[in-house]
Amino acid sequence: MTAAVFFGLLGLSVVLAIMARRGAISSSMNDVLVASGSFGAVLVFFIAVGETYGIGTMIGVPGAVYSKGAAYALWFLGYILLGFVIGYFVSPLIWRIGRVSGAVTMPDCFKWRFGSRALEMLSAVICICFLLPWMQMQFAGLAVILKHLGFDISYTVGVAVAAIIAYFYIAVAGIRAPAWVSIMKDILMMTAIVAGGVVAATKYPGGVTGIFDAAIAQFPERVTVPTGPAASFALSTILFQALGFTTAPLLFQFIFTAKSEDTIRRNQIIMPLYMYMYPFLIIAAYYVLVTTPSLPSADESFMALASQNLPAWLVGVVGAGGALTSILVLAVSALCLAGIFTRNIWPFFRPENTQGQLVRITNSVTGISLFITGVLAVMLPGLMLGIVHIAYLSSTQCFPLILATVFWPRATKTGVFCGLLAGIVSVVIFTLGKMSFFGVNMGLVSLAINGAVLIVVSLCTTPDDVAKNTIRSLREFVEKKA
Repeated sequence: MTAAVFFGLLGLSVVLAIMARRGAISSSMNDVLVASGSFGAVLVFFIAVGETYGIGTMIGVPGAVYSKGAAYALWFLGYILLGFVIGYFVSPLIWRIGRVSGAVTMPDCFKWRFGSRALEMLSAVICICFLLPWMQMQFAGLAVILKHLGFDISYTVGVAVAAIIAYFYIAVAGIRAPAWVSIMKDILMMTAIVAGGVVAATKYPGGVTGIFDAAIAQFPERVTVPTGPAASFALSTILFQALGFTTAPLLFQFIFTAKSEDTIRRNQIIMPLYMYMYPFLIIAAYYVLVTTPSLPSADESFMALASQNLPAWLVGVVGAGGALTSILVLAVSALCLAGIFTRNIWPFFRPENTQGQLVRITNSVTGISLFITGVLAVMLPGLMLGIVHIAYLSSTQCFPLILATVFWPRATKTGVFCGLLAGIVSVVIFTLGKMSFFGVNMGLVSLAINGAVLIVVSLCTTPDDVAKNTIRSLREFVEKKA
């Protein structure tokens, strides 16, 4: 029964992807990457939350709470909610840049604003270095799900099937397919998380109170909110990752799919409502902690709860929800990576290409990136997972660049390039050297260095005509709307 439900739901997702092809323009890069900016509030909402609340929500959060305790519960709640607040003000401004400039990737924005090929290439490389390990993380989450489904399917076969389905989504309808499948995925994921939390609360003697009383008695250190240096690190990490929340390459792509600025703003208000899942995840994590404190891997906590306590058909629903979460993020990440390569790196080698050629290159790179990360996930599962931390720290260094792009006409291409480079070098040095400053997240320290260099160098250089003209274009767009 579990296998029938699991594969039946995956098959239904493929049908939805085919249906999403209606209205798609397969020969247009803008349509493939951002659906020509035609999505309304519903589709933008589902595709954005589909990446925000991905496999890390269903697998990673309970696993982190299981192994580390309340500090990670506080971290997840804090950075997500703060990220939405920052996004409320920043994301509509990013949409304006996309609409004025025709940008469909993050590096497109920087190239348009500053007219710098070097800055475009550097930001493109940063984005790709972030997306590759991010994709392999999805395969790692898939491995946890397959392990607890109870039927005989090897990890290698699972990776191959996931990669093929992800590629099929993109090849059939570009970004439209993941958007439509996200609706189904979110229903399944919400069902899975609520079911896990409810079964934990009803099965344990004393319910939710009994679970937490037992956790306090057996593992008091995992129910206590950190203080001192640990609190400084947790709070600085919340701030840093909330800023990173608004600089992810995927977020830019989702923003550019929206047909209006108000669509983006309304979604930033509504998306935090998804945090209703949070209590169910926490209850599930602490239930497994007090009932099965010695799991081989903390990331198995939620799936262990589901497979041992839910009926077979519901385990299939839980597994399909988790698998689709991984597959969807794989699909949009591969498309985003391919779009950045085709738009911002490939023209350096072949500047003249038709729209049809660019679409074919994008589809090819999508497949190649899925193949590479799939092979690495099977052959060297720890390689990219060890890089993802430094990749996230580096991608967040684009935040001062975004602020300078939107808010500071005096910023120069030399200033923002030097600031971005200084931030990345700082991240690498601090990470490899395992340095620490008063318990503050070193990514935040690197961000401060980045911003300082950007300001100083910009004040010592002169903005060129390209920068002046782009700022004028933005102002005219805002005035015209008003």
